[in-house]
Amino acid sequence: MKNEDIKKSANASALDGTGANRSKKQLDKKSLTTFNNSENTSEKQASKFQQLELAGMPEISTHGYFDNFKIPAYLKVVANSIPLGLANARTVGTLANLLHLNERTFSAYTHILTAKYHLPLATITVGDNKGNYIPIDDNELAAFVAQAQARVDHSNERMHGVIAGYNLYKKAIQTLANSQREAS
Repeated sequence: MKNEDIKKSANASALDGTGANRSKKQLDKKSLTTFNNSENTSEKQASKFQQLELAGMPEISTHGYFDNFKIPAYLKVVANSIPLGLANARTVGTLANLLHLNERTFSAYTHILTAKYHLPLATITVGDNKGNYIPIDDNELAAFVAQAQARVDHSNERMHGVIAGYNLYKKAIQTLANSQREAS
């Protein structure tokens, strides 16, 4: 099935719940893991995703901003589905349903679009407008960057706490591990 063969709108398909336009191919769990920024891993992931067909991608009204970019067709559909401006942000669930994708696949695709193709696809989870959007000014970009930096800081804080705790309790942890091995 090709994109132009789809007669039903995305909204109609989503509402009737038939999944008639749903792609037959599914990604396995290994394909949906978080991507590493290394070139080798990104290339392997990209080649897996390029094997997928555009089948099941519905015709939806989009801004078409990325139509002339050198991006695989199935990723263009995803990129063009993300609205311009924070005021128009849409949740992953909403956008994934419009495209007949599961949320993890949609998130994986947006990760590839930002990490490999450097498209400005932002996500925000706080405030009145939550979801994916393309920043249209410096303030909208700053909102995304502030949230992303807060997550990085939180993860770093936790990482350092785990390292410090492990080093502090290393002897006790080793003693406990040895006693469990002896008991088995």
